[in-house]
Amino acid sequence: MLNYKNPRFWVIVFSIIIASAVGISLLASSDNSNPGSPVKDGVDLSYEVNESEIANYLDYHTEGKWMYIAGLKVFDEFSSSNEGSVSLNTDENILTFSMTKATGSVTGALDGPGVYFRMDLDTNQIIDKKFSPAPNYKELGREEFSEHSEEIIQLTEERMLEIGKYFEELILKMERKEQIK
Repeated sequence: MLNYKNPRFWVIVFSIIIASAVGISLLASSDNSNPGSPVKDGVDLSYEVNESEIANYLDYHTEGKWMYIAGLKVFDEFSSSNEGSVSLNTDENILTFSMTKATGSVTGALDGPGVYFRMDLDTNQIIDKKFSPAPNYKELGREEFSEHSEEIIQLTEERMLEIGKYFEELILKMERKEQIK
């Protein structure tokens, strides 16, 4: 039997009412016109492209000037199964590129050789770079990926500059909200 004079009963009732009101309020005020995209003052801060000539998926965020990339297609060194990011630091005018080519998986996540570089857009010079090898799949008991063990992608300065310029232009197109194919 319910005891309406019990304070615990009323705490529970009021907690349920408050939680319901907050939930309804959040649902009513959410912007579902572009799910997953941040919105600030009514301005969409995300630019998504699916199944384009450039990549399977691009997600550019104008506020932080960074882009998530999956399935980059325009640079053969990374095959078509890859994942990475590009960001632009406008204060220093530096572009940062990072990409991992999928050659297998040890952890359940994408594993493979990685390329990282930072490019000074004022001088068109590479100021930092790192080429990381794929894991030694054979040592890790992943025989099915062993042909890619310790595979590494090494890019020339010219190739890194080409990739950097490509993404600088792509980011500028996205900033201007041009159509990306």
